[in-house]
Amino acid sequence: MQQFLRGPLTRRQMLRRALALGVGVSGAALLAACGGGGNATPTAAPAQATKAPAQQASPTTGGTSMGSPTAAATAGATPSAAATATGQKFTIEPAKHKGGTLIEGSFADAKTLNPVLVSDTASGAVSGLIFEGMIFIDPQTVLPAGRLAEKWDISSDGITYTFMLRKGINWQDGQPFTANDVKFTYDMLMNKDTKSPRTAELTERVKSVDVVDDHTIKFTLNAPAAPFLVSNTVYGIIPQHILKDVQPANLAKDPFSTGQKGRTIGTGPFMFEEWVKDDHITLVKNPKYWQGEPNLDRYIYKVVPDSNVVAQQLKTGEIDYGGIDPSQVQDIKSQPNLNVVVYDTFSFTFYSYQLDPQKTTLFQEKEVRQALLYALDREAMIKSIRLGYGRVAVGTMPVLSWAYNPDAIKLKYEYNPDKAKQLLDQAGWTPGPDGIRQKNGKRLSFTVYTNAGNKIREQYVAVFQEQWKKIGVECKPQTEEWNAFLNRITGSKDFEMFLVGFVWDVDPDQSTMWKSSAYEGGFNMNKYSNPQVDQLLDEAIKTTDVQKRKDLYTQMQNIIMEDLPNAILDFPQAIAVVNKRVHNLFPNAVDDRFNAHQWWVES
Repeated sequence: MQQFLRGPLTRRQMLRRALALGVGVSGAALLAACGGGGNATPTAAPAQATKAPAQQASPTTGGTSMGSPTAAATAGATPSAAATATGQKFTIEPAKHKGGTLIEGSFADAKTLNPVLVSDTASGAVSGLIFEGMIFIDPQTVLPAGRLAEKWDISSDGITYTFMLRKGINWQDGQPFTANDVKFTYDMLMNKDTKSPRTAELTERVKSVDVVDDHTIKFTLNAPAAPFLVSNTVYGIIPQHILKDVQPANLAKDPFSTGQKGRTIGTGPFMFEEWVKDDHITLVKNPKYWQGEPNLDRYIYKVVPDSNVVAQQLKTGEIDYGGIDPSQVQDIKSQPNLNVVVYDTFSFTFYSYQLDPQKTTLFQEKEVRQALLYALDREAMIKSIRLGYGRVAVGTMPVLSWAYNPDAIKLKYEYNPDKAKQLLDQAGWTPGPDGIRQKNGKRLSFTVYTNAGNKIREQYVAVFQEQWKKIGVECKPQTEEWNAFLNRITGSKDFEMFLVGFVWDVDPDQSTMWKSSAYEGGFNMNKYSNPQVDQLLDEAIKTTDVQKRKDLYTQMQNIIMEDLPNAILDFPQAIAVVNKRVHNLFPNAVDDRFNAHQWWVES
């Protein structure tokens, strides 16, 4: 086995280390829900954009070639090692019944069905069943495996990636899938007019995408990028023959993206049937799916008012799969028809300060930003609201990441309201006649937005209001329907502060949130900019030395925790519920849709 790491760790050792840490995987996206299951899990954010530990050829050892799931699995770990690492080993049962419907429930509707545009878990939950990427991550090995690509080669200098695509795959309308579709997809992803959240990262990394022949596609990078394979070759591929005449700026409004039978087509196991906004999305099986005809007749993504309704309809059987809040666990566990699965993820809860002075100047001083976090008793919030299903965040790396390094994080922001008051005093914010601090005639008062229906976040902002009032700060909570909220924080960016969930990739590169260039075409939603952070992020992706990358990310985190553009509050656990009539659906921190064609339900 060839090495791909410069330094003391071999490729095999690095993968084993990742497995030992319980590494999970997901595409970076905003989370509608806090719990697990369905669109509440990072695996659906989006399912086709899953990622795994970075694979990179060492300049001194030649290229790397990977292929089928079997080859990917044996390259770095055995199934038993993977099961030990993730705590889960999945046994696929032969279907005892064909047909039927599986219903997944959530209180957040999708925003788009187009994988080029997906930025949220609700959209990813559905689009991940219609579209597929060249690569996916096998949740039993936590290793990249071929989906639309059968195998791939990486040049010795780490610049060129060549993918050999499977032959005989057709789009759901019968047209052949080719390398031209892959190039078309990446051209769309890299065009700023589409407003894809992946544009900034791709345009910085990719120099060109070239069709070699109908079943071979070549990516040439500007420089070696350690996360490229696992972060950027996993996006759902879209059909050129359907969208070739659509201008990138019109892509979001095209019926392909908003849902039209016969036009919204992919290569995946399910086909689009209908979308009734804020009610349901229905998919039907793709009988000619290249991995075999799916067992289910249809899949329905059902939208309900809030997490309480999700739990109630899980109990009654109106919903088969969904995420619940911690307060509902004991009741759900007592139900004879339901299974509950709890697991760590790559997700976190955070609030963001608006740093664009054209929108507000309240948070320009870091003392104000730091004071607000010191004033929150996060440990008590997790105990009382999450009932212990999660932990206080230290730094920006989730607990599953191999770059998680809490002991090296200098500022941990333990609860300290006296320090919060001191920082505000130092910054010149003094109590006014009504007790609310003011400076130069401006009160320290602002609105914090979050999405309606998410009971945990609604409770979190209530705590913000109570605990910040004690230090002389006025917080006005405001909830919005998910898609309106999503447009506010990623579109108009009309906010002073917002609270939401996010899921990191398994690779510790966090450029999509912290890099200056990610304000347009990324998830830097509040216009944070620090040249030191930009430089550290750039350096970290240019090396495949694990320890060096970890050191660089620790340096980055310490700057972030000093600047505090966003306050990461916690790393929650996912809580997924599956009806016992459902078989072969495995909630996990990697990809719960990896085998959707094998799901089946009892009659």
